[in-house]
Amino acid sequence: MSTNEYMSAEEIGVQNHICLLPYGEDNETGIKNWTAEDLKPYQSYLMNGEAVDTMFNGFIFNQISGRKDHFLYPMYSDFGLLAEKRDWRISLKRLFFKGFNFDAIARNTKKGKKTDIWVTMPYPNLTQTKFGKVNGEILNFKEENSRLKAIKWWIKKFLNKWDNAQHLHEKLDFKGFVWPRASIDGNDEIFVKKVNAYVHENDLLSLWLQQYGSTGCVEWKEFGFDASCTNPNFYGKTGPDFKWIANATVFSRHYHTGFQILLGKGVLFKENHLFDYLNYGVYNEYMNKSLLVYQFPNQTLRHIYENHLNEYNSLYSFIQKTYTPVYPTAAFPS
Repeated sequence: MSTNEYMSAEEIGVQNHICLLPYGEDNETGIKNWTAEDLKPYQSYLMNGEAVDTMFNGFIFNQISGRKDHFLYPMYSDFGLLAEKRDWRISLKRLFFKGFNFDAIARNTKKGKKTDIWVTMPYPNLTQTKFGKVNGEILNFKEENSRLKAIKWWIKKFLNKWDNAQHLHEKLDFKGFVWPRASIDGNDEIFVKKVNAYVHENDLLSLWLQQYGSTGCVEWKEFGFDASCTNPNFYGKTGPDFKWIANATVFSRHYHTGFQILLGKGVLFKENHLFDYLNYGVYNEYMNKSLLVYQFPNQTLRHIYENHLNEYNSLYSFIQKTYTPVYPTAAFPS
């Protein structure tokens, strides 16, 4: 499959500029449940604290944990206890809390407008042998059939709650589910295809946020995804250098994927790394042509707005397709 074009939002009928929102994080930098005030700088472009325009029109709710240290997010599963059925249920209920998460997004959405909503599925970890009972059957995730029953049970529960939340439907448009891992190895290849087939049975979309060079990224379409967005793995301080942004754009065009933009905080991230992403977005054209997903690891957009206003303003101009490249950066020294 080669097109030499990025995948666009229009192709799959979604609003572009989708922001990843981790929830269920029980730490000082994380958010357990998003309030309307938390989400204000995400949904609206702020000047002097006042909303003057829209910012992001789509959001992915990415579940991190159920009970404390019971991680649904597979990247954290080795740092705590394995999530059980109870944790999957807790995480699901949080999405529909009054005044939080979905409801908070809806409260900030202007009348006559709609915000796209996506949800990351929980990952049935292969080492979980005591997930709990579903329809009277004890599920053991060493067995693929048990994993599939768990995912189908969770999707059914979600869709039942969504169908019953009629008050949200005027403002929110639920688009589909996001696969929770950035790579797909041999243990998951057949399983992912079955999960995506079930998603499509429910007339919903399936999105994958993969990493450039990760296992399975070339075959993303064969797994049944409707769209895939590439993370170039560029953080600034550690790991691959800025050339990986350019390399990832070649990959994205050739294999017809969207793109991911990161603005993170912490030991991995170098100051001003955002501007390499945005500058390449102009020169390599993903600002104007690609489906785009944004992540803000270890910080919130509220923090960025209050402490790094230049970056916040630049994100807004990039979304508006009016961004002008900034110099110097690691990739663009002059």
